[in-house]
Amino acid sequence: MTTWLTATGLAFFLLSAKAEALNNPTGEVTIEKQEDFSKSYKNRRGTHGALLSLSHENFYPTNYRSLFNDAYIEDIINEDKISLIGLELGYKYNVGITSVSALVIYGQGSKEGAFGGQPRTLKINKQGLSFNFALDGILKEPWIAPYVQAGVHQFSVTESNGANSETSATGMSINYKYGLLFQLDWIENFFDNSATADRLRSSGLENTYIDVYFAEHLASSKAINPAVLTLTGEPNMYSTGEIGIGLKMEF
Repeated sequence: MTTWLTATGLAFFLLSAKAEALNNPTGEVTIEKQEDFSKSYKNRRGTHGALLSLSHENFYPTNYRSLFNDAYIEDIINEDKISLIGLELGYKYNVGITSVSALVIYGQGSKEGAFGGQPRTLKINKQGLSFNFALDGILKEPWIAPYVQAGVHQFSVTESNGANSETSATGMSINYKYGLLFQLDWIENFFDNSATADRLRSSGLENTYIDVYFAEHLASSKAINPAVLTLTGEPNMYSTGEIGIGLKMEF
């Protein structure tokens, strides 16, 4: 949560600084040439940008052992996946045919299950920071852009068993993600050639993508060994080969 609050505070600081500059002009007059919004993405994109994305990921921590120390993940929710809804927000730096982004990530999900004839509920929160490397400047328009992403994250888990509940959190661990971005703008432009220019003028939205990816979350260094019941430690949230899909917007 600290990472998320820090990023939010930075955003408010930048907005406040911009408002202060507008309210206190220096008296200087700057003449700027109007931007040509009819150019292709590759020819018009600047050095700096921002990313916002929403995603849905099928998450299944294969080595998870109940916080009540009486069951494993397959005993609680069988082989059902946990729907992890994610949010990413961050800064994008464009250079040549590539881009590098620093992203604050947050996700949450829950799943109903049962064990021993009693209902069981798992609630999961994820937060962290990731870095993304994308090849989105090869073509004039990034119809398809491959990317890789890596970062650190922390999980918090709440498990409920009837009237009782247990809560625990993991230390920071590493995650990987790789996928493809499929541009949606060409569909809109197919019906209206001025759609991109109108959108850029009104909101600064450069691109909209469908994001299809695979993700892997490594266990923290203090995660329990699920095979040894006598050991205590952090929840083991290791997962691999998870499929996700999202909507990503570039400004």
